[in-house]
Amino acid sequence: MVKQMTSRERVQTALNHQEPDRVPLGMWMTLGAYKNFREYLGLTVKDQYPPGSTTWSMDVHVEPDVIEKLGLDVIRIGSSTPDGQGFKINENGFYVDEWSVPRKKVEYEGGYYMEDVNPPLKDATIADLEDYPWPDPTADGCWNGLEQKAKRLFTETDKALLAQFGRGGIYEQAKYLRGHEQILMDMILEPEFVHALFAKLCQVEMKFNEMGIKLIGKYLTQVRMSPEDLGNQDNLQISPKTFREMIKPYYTKSFGLASKLLKEQNPHAKLQFHSCGAIYAIVPDLIECGMEVSDPMQPIAKGVEPARLKQEFGDRLSWWGGIDVQRTLPLGTPEQVAAEVRTRIKEAAPGGGYILSSSHRCQPDIPSQNITTMYEAAKEYGQYPIKL
Repeated sequence: MVKQMTSRERVQTALNHQEPDRVPLGMWMTLGAYKNFREYLGLTVKDQYPPGSTTWSMDVHVEPDVIEKLGLDVIRIGSSTPDGQGFKINENGFYVDEWSVPRKKVEYEGGYYMEDVNPPLKDATIADLEDYPWPDPTADGCWNGLEQKAKRLFTETDKALLAQFGRGGIYEQAKYLRGHEQILMDMILEPEFVHALFAKLCQVEMKFNEMGIKLIGKYLTQVRMSPEDLGNQDNLQISPKTFREMIKPYYTKSFGLASKLLKEQNPHAKLQFHSCGAIYAIVPDLIECGMEVSDPMQPIAKGVEPARLKQEFGDRLSWWGGIDVQRTLPLGTPEQVAAEVRTRIKEAAPGGGYILSSSHRCQPDIPSQNITTMYEAAKEYGQYPIKL
């Protein structure tokens, strides 16, 4: 048996491609699912969470009492909105974020999210980009209390801290500002505009990361870049050629700065990047950009089967996720959840490089029992050396 480690040691060892005492555990939930789960665990459920603590998708930072109760290893923290207030409501009843993107509240059983509408740069020209009200990463509202919180969690807990500072990204934010269909057409018809927009978004992303890393980088195990969904279920949203020509240069620049600043403060910390979907064709490109942890491991998207990823990239890349939120967790029995956990650990955990979590954010349709079963099974099967 490997000597028992603290959570921070466990995560760091795994991300260094070494075998810790057991597979590290993380969590990713929406607000609706989180409230349900807290009630299931017998913990206090708040009516309101602080402005800026959730995103348009209603992700929420899981609180330390849940993390302690389940024996998880990672606490997420991050920046807030420049004014520290979250969404504002405009005259049409839409919720407006810090990018001036209007969103409407779309409810579904057990929860809701904010769907972007009326993209504000749909008809913009390059000249219009200069006068647009871009978020200000230097605003006090982004950082109020963050340094104190990170220091407290670092000194008072043994958990690994994962921070995300960027609040929009490059390709992802362009979809909301320009329109999902329009930005794809622009890449072919208006490449000069796209490069001007991406350059501006890259500048904002880099400044968020610079501010955050300089503020609390010494406390962190991972920095998560702004999420950028590049894949669908069966393929990329754009061709590898278009990715390399239009997007990769900005990732290289943004990832490069974040990695440089992070390693200066904390040489062992890793850079994490999120993209859903069938991104196999550009995984080597993302590694070249500086991705060290891929988020999420999504087992049923085409071409990114966990065993394949581990075999081809396991010496250069670590993963977060792996337990399917599309079928197994919402629809499976506890026995089926435990079986998938066993399979995923067998595929992804040998040699380190794996943090087990849901393959995407947990939604309210996932039975709370299945969530607890996922972590109980991970502790049972995830002891090193793996003998499955």
